[in-house]
Amino acid sequence: MTNTISDTPPDDMLDEKLLEQYAELMGAQGVTEMYDTFADNIDGYLDLMRRVIGERDYTETKRQAHKIKGACRSIGLKELARRMEYLERESWDWDDASEILEQWATELPLHQLHLKRWLNARSI
Repeated sequence: MTNTISDTPPDDMLDEKLLEQYAELMGAQGVTEMYDTFADNIDGYLDLMRRVIGERDYTETKRQAHKIKGACRSIGLKELARRMEYLERESWDWDDASEILEQWATELPLHQLHLKRWLNARSI
């Protein structure tokens, strides 16, 4: 992969069009509930992903990457989703997978903060 998550400009972190559509369709409460569900579950997903990478379970790593990708996309975190899509679809070795996941985990709070700020700026 050529760039790191921390190299990602803030404008590339979020799928703002999707989030705006959610806000129109579900209102502020619906979007807030979606975010809360994501925030409540992502640590468990991350722990499971670390475990399957540690176990060198290729099939389950791909499956968990798909699940995390979907969770990220569902709340507009497009750059984090892109990283999981890489683990889901591309070839990698275990050291790369572990490094990508740990970088992803380190950057997750930054992306969540950016999303929360975006939501708050729109009174969501």
